Amino acid sequence: MDFSLARTNMVKSQIAPNRVDNPALLEAFLSTSREPFVVDTHKEFAYSDHALPMNATRRALKPLQTARLVQALGIITAGQKILVVGAGTGYEATLLAHMGGEVFALEADPALAELGKQLTHTDAIHWQVGAMASGWPERAPFEAILLCGSVESIPNPLLAQLGTHGQLVAIVGQPGDPVMQAVRVRGNREQKTDILFETVAFPLLAEGSGQPFRL
Repeated sequence: MDFSLARTNMVKSQIAPNRVDNPALLEAFLSTSREPFVVDTHKEFAYSDHALPMNATRRALKPLQTARLVQALGIITAGQKILVVGAGTGYEATLLAHMGGEVFALEADPALAELGKQLTHTDAIHWQVGAMASGWPERAPFEAILLCGSVESIPNPLLAQLGTHGQLVAIVGQPGDPVMQAVRVRGNREQKTDILFETVAFPLLAEGSGQPFRL
């Protein structure tokens, strides 16, 4: 299979026509292979608009979901501190690092985090194994926070780690909901929440279990 061609087609047919127009983000998608970040049995589907498994219990966001959430974070500037919650095997972290961000990848599953470290060997991505709802307070504040999966609500510790002019994006809904809302929270003092679009995503999972991650 020609993964390079499939990647180009994904950007041209799925992402760019669907209100994703950030040139740096489109270039990151064109330059970043997705197939290494999913299980071997699903690599041939890496550039379809599907939430593919990273292991037996966790699925990645769909490429278009990732694109629209990252675009909602605004322009990524060189050295911008970005927290990726539920980083999985590191695809979203890689995209953000390619755009110039200094990425802090937080993952509760030690095996996924170890694989992510192997796949994202760059000084621009820092990994931490820990409870996703707790964030990474030692590295806060963050100018951008991305949650890579749906949550029932956004935990207060993550909101507290958002910089004054920072932005957090997440998909909020109950497990099994037919429709969820992608939202953006701006700033950590007078917080303002915007509804971005409707979608559905697999929930982040509780640490060490196969159960939905409840906050």
